[in-house]
Amino acid sequence: MVYSKNGSVRNVDTYRKERFTNMPKSLQTMLSEVHANNVAHGWYDRDRPFSEDIALLTTEVAEAYEAYRVRSMDPYTDPNGKPDDVKSELADILIRLLDTCQRYNVDLELEYERKMAYNKTRPYRHGGKLV
Repeated sequence: MVYSKNGSVRNVDTYRKERFTNMPKSLQTMLSEVHANNVAHGWYDRDRPFSEDIALLTTEVAEAYEAYRVRSMDPYTDPNGKPDDVKSELADILIRLLDTCQRYNVDLELEYERKMAYNKTRPYRHGGKLV
């Protein structure tokens, strides 16, 4: 089940069909939405050190892992309407990452292209590690 802004409930498959028939959001659009929401909810009322932002990202990764341990990849929404599964935690990681990029003026699209260009030059399974 997916809860919309007006409180109505829709089937996840219906939501996906509706979502993908429209043009996907750009990273910049998502960044703007995250920033506006965070400002509106008071998360920009004080400065926050970079170490705190990295800790918050780490927390979201841990929450995704914990959700996987409890529910595997099964979707779950709690009785209050809060999505609480691996996929929603992965979305939280993206939201935190976008917020961190906004706070520190990181052009994520540019950095993605820069890093991918380098990664393409790396050898197969570089580093000699098992995982």
